[in-house]
Amino acid sequence: PYCQLKQDSVPMALETVPAGLAEALMCVVVAATVLRAEFQRRAATGPSPAQPLSSWFAQNCKRLLRECAPEAFGLFACLTIAAILRARGDVAELAGPEAEAWEQIKSQWPLLLTADTLLSLQAMLRLVIVASVALRRGCAAPSPLAGEAAALWFFAAASRAALMAQSDAYMLEGPLGKKLPAACEIAVLPILLVLGYRTLRRAPLTLLAALGVAGGFASRHQLLLAEEANIDSLFILAHTLELLAAVAYLARTVAIDDRSRGMSVSFVHLLLPAQQALSAYYWLEAFPYTQQLVRAGLPFDVLQIGNCAQLGVYLGAAALHFAALMDDH
Repeated sequence: PYCQLKQDSVPMALETVPAGLAEALMCVVVAATVLRAEFQRRAATGPSPAQPLSSWFAQNCKRLLRECAPEAFGLFACLTIAAILRARGDVAELAGPEAEAWEQIKSQWPLLLTADTLLSLQAMLRLVIVASVALRRGCAAPSPLAGEAAALWFFAAASRAALMAQSDAYMLEGPLGKKLPAACEIAVLPILLVLGYRTLRRAPLTLLAALGVAGGFASRHQLLLAEEANIDSLFILAHTLELLAAVAYLARTVAIDDRSRGMSVSFVHLLLPAQQALSAYYWLEAFPYTQQLVRAGLPFDVLQIGNCAQLGVYLGAAALHFAALMDDH
């Protein structure tokens, strides 16, 4: 059982996680240093010398909340639902070795009960993000989460939906698990289809080529959680397409010139790195390498490097966006 495999992999986690975590922290420190230098170079007209930085930051936060009231309400609703479900506690009914393994997992994550809660929160935040972009579509500044980025993310969400329809091997556990994250993953599908529809019509061959390359890559790197290899390939395919969507998001951020209108775009730039940080932390900390869970290739490396790369891409896009905003003002 999967719980038993995770229990057996706990000692190995103590050896493998710190090195990867140290590398990730080093990358974050370097990125923060570069971003701070970039802000200082480009944002000389941000907070005035006579205005304290804390006051300037507070004013912009108030403006963000005022202009993004629907997004703030959606975020508050997600966090409230998560808190209520977490307060309900564990409702799993297990017996034997699985129950013992489950108790050990809960002891390692006393606040969340299980690391799967991180991925459940990510699914909820993604629904808020794409709903915000769809709500502001056509009435605010151009959003990077449209066009190619939305189309690629749609294919990734479709892969996850197909995965859940064929097997429950990848269903999330815990107080926020099972049906809730699955419903969020399915709910983003029609929204992403609307956001990426024009690109799907304009460049279908290009998208199909990207999908084919990602599919070939996923077939070479598979976990061993489901009975059939194609189901495990769908999981890696979803993560591969999400990485491509993140790169497309960064490219659109660079290409978009008008960043002066609409704080909702800034809201998306803030929330995307936050939701991706949950996934990156999960794959670095909660899912250590276990040989028994490898069907083919290097799926653990793909998941860890890919999710950290997505986090870096979203942080870079946010840095470019806010640096341009401060430069414009």
